[in-house]
Amino acid sequence: MRHVVTPCISLPLGFLLLQIGLPLAWPEAAGGVAYLAMVVAPLLTGLATAWRGRREPQAAARTGWWLVTASLLVWTVGGFGNLWHEWVLGLANEMYRGAMLAFHLAAVPLTFLLASSWQPAGQHWVRGIDALLALALGFGYFLITWHVLTVHGAQDQPGVHTMMWLFDAQNLFIVLGALVRWCAAEEADERTLFGVLLVHALLYMGVAGWNNHFIAGDPAYGPEYGAVVTVAFALLASLALRPPQAELALPQPPAVLVRSVHAAGPLVVPGALLVVSLFLIRVDYAWGTAGVVSAVLGYALRSVVLQVSQIARGEALQREHTALRSLAWTDALTGVGNRRFLDHALAGAWWREQRGTPSVAAVLMMDIDHFKLLNDELGHERGDECLRQVAQALQRALVRPGDILARYGGEEFIALLQEVDADGASVVAERLRAAVQALQLPHPASPQQVVTISIGLACAPLHAASDSARLIRAADQALFQAKRAGRNRVQHHAMKGGPAA
Repeated sequence: MRHVVTPCISLPLGFLLLQIGLPLAWPEAAGGVAYLAMVVAPLLTGLATAWRGRREPQAAARTGWWLVTASLLVWTVGGFGNLWHEWVLGLANEMYRGAMLAFHLAAVPLTFLLASSWQPAGQHWVRGIDALLALALGFGYFLITWHVLTVHGAQDQPGVHTMMWLFDAQNLFIVLGALVRWCAAEEADERTLFGVLLVHALLYMGVAGWNNHFIAGDPAYGPEYGAVVTVAFALLASLALRPPQAELALPQPPAVLVRSVHAAGPLVVPGALLVVSLFLIRVDYAWGTAGVVSAVLGYALRSVVLQVSQIARGEALQREHTALRSLAWTDALTGVGNRRFLDHALAGAWWREQRGTPSVAAVLMMDIDHFKLLNDELGHERGDECLRQVAQALQRALVRPGDILARYGGEEFIALLQEVDADGASVVAERLRAAVQALQLPHPASPQQVVTISIGLACAPLHAASDSARLIRAADQALFQAKRAGRNRVQHHAMKGGPAA
């Protein structure tokens, strides 16, 4: 652990000692060094976080570190604005609109990061809306801050103090957001990123608050005191450069906390924008109204896009479920239904009877005549091809949409005819027998020299779930009788008052 903690402390400590030592060794350049440090420090830290992002194997972690990089680069622009105005132009102790806007917008990538889900797969439009809302929030907060500072025309001391408290509120928002996300992080790289951000935000809030309330604006203190805030950037750079294997393993967060963060995340940015815009209306009606409208419409549009995405995902899952169910209910060799599919169809016929809809069913048990001899004479490949062609012929002969065909096992097929009487079932059975014989598939071991089938038929109402099994047994008995009678024929099993035992 010692080799991990040492670089995390030494880099910011060395940076602090350098800022103290240079003004002492070179007093006349203290101001320039301080302003330069407030540009170089966040810029170098941004390079460190960008480098860390490139090293991350997961896309979510890369995006998170690059959002931190974007925040640092925008902050660098604000630091350069201060350097240009105060050191180059010599306009000391004044607030600059451009630099202040940059400091406010530096919070936008962090706000977006804190409010976004860690694994936003397929949510590009939603994330785009969130990014625009976060940008509107940062700009609206800047407008309030700038109005407070210039409410009396020129910048005055009460306005400066109020502005400082607004900066504190913004920094506290980042700290609390990072704390919540760190506590609710489920993955190691997610916990690492928000842990690093939390440490940086805490130090930055403390140093910036000390500078804003006690150092800035006081002629007794030079810019070198305010430049101490760069230590927070040095610490962030040090943590970003830390080896990944040194991360501490922490227990998984409570499920209720994780669910709460996921549920509240989408409300954070539009909710904050709405609150800020309501305050902004009091000082700038046009921009405040635009902010309120953006918050409401942005959240509504976000909800619609997310709902459309969820509906599309649900439909895709339903299609996958249907396809998987079709595979589970289909015989792989012949392409017709299997035993599981037959059981489902029989259960459906019985349930219709229970709902008061009369359900008279007929079962046709079919067997290819002398199939074992065909396999022995022509081989199993020809036998499989025979099964496929017979199944296709049977399927084509079942012309009613509600009729079901399934492979019962081996060379046996079974057909379930619903809402049909015995005479109608006999007609269908004869059509099936003739359809197979019409194929004229060679069968050297058959008396007809072509493939034929025998069919056993049973027909009765389904009064109970057990009637399905009895109906199948009756059809099987009829099939046995058809074979004994010489094959290539239809045999009807008479059932009085219901399926026979």
